[in-house]
Amino acid sequence: MRIYVVDASVAARFLLVEDLSDKARSVLADFQRGACDLRSPELVVYEVGNTLWKAVRGGLLDLEEAEERFSSFLGLRLDSIGLEDEEYEEALSWGADNAATYYDSVYVIASKKAGATLLTADDALGEKASGEVPTLHLRDY
Repeated sequence: MRIYVVDASVAARFLLVEDLSDKARSVLADFQRGACDLRSPELVVYEVGNTLWKAVRGGLLDLEEAEERFSSFLGLRLDSIGLEDEEYEEALSWGADNAATYYDSVYVIASKKAGATLLTADDALGEKASGEVPTLHLRDY
């Protein structure tokens, strides 16, 4: 079975209509029918929550709808990849070396730890991560 580490750029598309949301829904459908496994560091919960908060603040969703979508996301029970202290430090170094945010670096290191393919809709992250871990852009799913 194919194992993917999904970053927030993919996970948010499970919940919101954006470019490539149709591809994200295909990923989600494959996960729900057992065709692939999705994992992520706990960071994804915070980033998806923040994305929904921005949608509420921007008038795209009302709070009740955002809460329902967030509950649905949490209900997916994605396997969480916990990092050890040295892996958090590795993320800092990788980000500095690759001009990537710490958040993005955590997904790369989590993918490395899990031996999984990083699935992202972020062009820049996909390009940078491909030198470190197997990487698939959501558009190519």
